[in-house]
Parts: sequence; C-alpha cells; structure tokens
Amino acid sequence: MDKIIIQDDFLNKEELDNCIQIVYDGKWNYMSNNLCRDTMFWKMDLINNDYFNNITKIIGKKISKKFKVNKLYAIAQSYGQNDDYHNDINNDYTFCLYINDIKNELIESAGGQIFFKLSNLAYNICYEPLFNRGIFFPSNYIHKSVSFSKCIPNLRICIIWKLQETFEEDVKFDSEELQIIYKDINHT
Repeated sequence: MDKIIIQDDFLNKEELDNCIQIVYDGKWNYMSNNLCRDTMFWKMDLINNDYFNNITKIIGKKISKKFKVNKLYAIAQSYGQNDDYHNDINNDYTFCLYINDIKNELIESAGGQIFFKLSNLAYNICYEPLFNRGIFFPSNYIHKSVSFSKCIPNLRICIIWKLQETFEEDVKFDSEELQIIYKDINHT
C-alpha cells in the first residue's frame, strides 16, 4: 500500500474533543528541528499517553493494518515555523491528525498544508489541514509541513504517529474503551 490515504472526519466528536483537551492541557517544549537547527517549533511528547496510543487501533481499523507505535507526539507551528523536506526514517508509515478548527471559507488562504514530493510525479502535491483530517502515508515519502499564514492567529497543531506495521492477532476495540481510558487519565 504505497499511497497517501486521506480520512476526513477521522474521529467521532467525543474522541476528538478528548484529544483536543489532552493536547491543550499538556506541556509543550520549544525546540529545534533535527534537520535544520535554525527552525524552532513546539513539540509535546505523547508516547506514554494511553488515550493516544489506543487511537492507534482506530488508525489500524480504518487502514486495515495493525501497528506498533514508534513515536507519538504533537507538533505546533506558529507563523514562519516552516519545516524542511524530509522523510520519516525507521518507520513504515506516518499518520497525521489535524485538530485546528479553521473556518471552511478561510482554509484556502490559511496555509498549514503538508506537501509531498513524490519521485514518480513531475509536481508536488499538498493537502490542507482540515479539522479532524487524518493523513496516512508511507514514511519514506518526502514531505514537509508549513505554518498557517499570518492571517490565522492560531498555532498549526498536528498529532503525529510514526508506525511500524505488525502482524499480531486481532485486537478488539470499541469507543467505550477510549472513554474509560480518558476518564482514568483525568481522574488521576
């Protein structure tokens, strides 16, 4: 499956609201990009967050694959914090989930896209960061993200899963399980 898969309305409202709350309540670190030391960005490590790790099951169910999570984090970019083209080495797939609610009439001028440079195409392709949009792609694809334009005062926030495909037995999943985990996280 060497293709980009777009999943609009990826999570249901309750799951998405829980994700947003966890990210907005979390701790951000301001750090340099490993690829370009001049580019600073905001990052929140989510690898130990049970709620986000369980969303991996939703990704697998919708893509019809099973995954082990290698890395899991949120990235936030303010105006001018543009990424450089890169690939995500040591992973099979990357999944990005956008949680910024930009009005539809502003999305074309908002910026914040993810760009892909594919060797079999003579042009680059990009996807807009629509609210609750998931983008799944092979990690060896060359890509970069850009910040919102100066007309959008918000941070561009994307939750990123770096995934390794596994072939373990079926794992049962239901939304109720995510609710229990979310409640446990918020009551500890």
